[in-house]
Order: sequence, then C-alpha cells, then structure tokens
Amino acid sequence: MIAVAAYLGCLVALLAVTYKVRVASTAPGGRHLAGFAVCIAGAIGLDAGTTLDLVGPLPAVVELLSDELKVAALCFLVLFANAVRPEAVRGRKYVLVTALTMIVAAILFLAAGAAQDADVITFAPGEVGVFVAYDVVLMCYEVWGLLTFAVLIGRYARLVEPGLLRTGLRLIIAGALIAVLWSAWQLDDIRLALTTYRNNTSEDDVSAVLGAACVVVSAAGSTLTAWGPYLSRPVRWLAAQRRYAQLRPLWAAMHAAMPAIALSSVARQQGGVEFALYRHVIEIRDAQLALRGHIHPSVPEWAADAVRRVGTPASQRAATIEAATIAAAVLAHDAGVGYRAGDLVPHRVDPSLAAETAWLAHVSRAFARSSAVAQVRTRMAAELSGIPSTRSR
Repeated sequence: MIAVAAYLGCLVALLAVTYKVRVASTAPGGRHLAGFAVCIAGAIGLDAGTTLDLVGPLPAVVELLSDELKVAALCFLVLFANAVRPEAVRGRKYVLVTALTMIVAAILFLAAGAAQDADVITFAPGEVGVFVAYDVVLMCYEVWGLLTFAVLIGRYARLVEPGLLRTGLRLIIAGALIAVLWSAWQLDDIRLALTTYRNNTSEDDVSAVLGAACVVVSAAGSTLTAWGPYLSRPVRWLAAQRRYAQLRPLWAAMHAAMPAIALSSVARQQGGVEFALYRHVIEIRDAQLALRGHIHPSVPEWAADAVRRVGTPASQRAATIEAATIAAAVLAHDAGVGYRAGDLVPHRVDPSLAAETAWLAHVSRAFARSSAVAQVRTRMAAELSGIPSTRSR
C-alpha cells in the first residue's frame, strides 16, 4: 500500500508536468514548478521499496542521487516562488547555494565510505560523523529552502484576489509544509546511523506517505486553475447551504414576527438554495426596516453595556449589538409597542451578496447564542411588562 502511494505520487507529478508543458509553459514560474515535480517524482521512485524489489539492490550512489534530486526539487520551488513575485530578482544566488550544497553533500557522502549491503547502506563506525554531517547539510538546506519558498509565496498570495489562483498558491504552500515534515524525518536516519552504522536505501512507511502527500498536494495546487472551475458549482452550492443554515435563526425569528416578509415557498423551491439565500438577505433587511419603529431608544446603550459586561471580543461587538437591537425590537413588535423611529441604521457592509451574507451570519450567530443578547432580551421584556399595548383593538 505504501509503495502504491509513492508511485501514485509519481504519476500525479508527471500529469502535472504534462499540463504545465502544454498549457502554462510560458507562465511565470511554470517551468520551475514542472522541474520540481519531475525531480521529486524521481526521488520518490528511487526510494520506493517496490523499486528495489523489481530491480534488486542498487549501488550506494543511488541514495546520493535520490537526495540530490530532492535538493534540486527544492531549488526549483524557490525559483518558482521568486519568479511569481511582482518584482522578481535574479535567481542566480539560489542556484549557487543549491550547487554548493549538492557538491558538499556529494563529497561528504563519498568520504563516508558508504557501501551497499542488500537494502541498506553501511559505513565504517569511524565515519559515522561524516555521514551525519551529510544528513545535517541536507536538512539545513531543505529548511532554508522551504522557509524561503513559504515566505515568498505567502507574500505574493496576499496580493492575489480571492479565487482559484490564490487557493492554488495556498495548496502549494501546504505541500511545502508537508515537505518540512518529510525533511525532518531525516532525524530518524541520523538515529539509525549513530546506533547501527547504516542507513536504509528505501523510504519507510512514514517517509513514503509524506513524500506522496507532498507531491499530490503540490500538483493539485499547480493545476487548480485547470480543474478548479469544474468544482465551482458544487462549492458554491455547499457555501450557499452553509450560509443559508447560518442565517436561519435570525430569519426564523423575524418571519415568526412578520410572516409577510417571506417569499412564497413555491418560488423558493424553484430557485434553489442560492436564490433562497438571496431572498433571506432581502427579507431580513426588509424586516429590519419594518422594525425601526419598535426599537426602544435605550436599546443600543443596553447592548453596548451588555457586550462589555460579558467580555464579547471587539471583532464581534458590532454584530452582537445589532443582534441585540433586533431581538429587542422583535419583542416590542410582538407586544404591539412602538417607539419613535430614530436615526439608528444597520451596520453598513459592501453592497454584495457575499458581504451581506457574511455579516448577517455573524449577527444570526450572536442572535442565537450570545449571552449579551439574552441580557438585552430580558431587560426589554421587563421594560415591556409595564407598558400597555398600542396594537389596534
């Protein structure tokens, strides 16, 4: 199963290369990302246990070749991150650092006197320090390269508009973070070297899974703009379902107080969940306008005092105050008590459905769960208990 995962990683990487060569070979960084996939797939293929079963024990130098491919793959990652920057600098310094690392690693590996013995590499006890130095050089380079890559791509991703490209970049960064774990697993190689004076030529289970996961996630990120649009409709549907459920507590309370705000159920069913979400936003806003004449003048002050007492986080206070105002107004409406409409207006958000639903989701959550809102409800109920109804008889 582990070998299957490793070879699957190779296959996905090669498919990513094919896509990049055919579709995005001229895009900034596209060739570097393809180079990364080729090198990392080659390293996984050399290290997979099934490879050794098929072709038999390989020369010790193959272990060096596998590690050098991983170093080259990381260099391609850093070059990719540099190429997509708004003001990309020449990547020569990254290439020089990589070349120096590969040369030093090769010298240390050969100086350790490594020899092939079945499926392990052995070396003399007196050379264990040299082999450990070899592993340390590789780990230091990989940590430097992965951190450099993550920082560069992270800065660029923050400048990109929300969408498939930004999501793809984040997937690529996630692949790099998995690679950090993969690299850190070399500590197990150092432990084996210090205690047994040998090193396995094949990846163990943990390392193989981490390597395959790194390739799959990175390839998914690099090709997301190609296959991502096919997922946009179900993703939008799932997002609409989530937002619809989040708005439900607030809408249900308003609808119970003012049933006339709701569109007919037939029209709602025909339009689907996205249309229903759109209608919920309109209906909630319509209800807020209708409730303006039922807002007690002191409610905003009560709500502000309540959020301070319960320690509501600053980022949630505005939504909680709006939720408390709605809750108090619904109680006054149900009691038939009106007040002179003041200048209080709902919190202003960007004029888009996404912004409106995001804000109202915060309000709805506070409406249903906030203890500050519950305190305002209690205070409003006490206020109404001694006031005669103004509802028409």
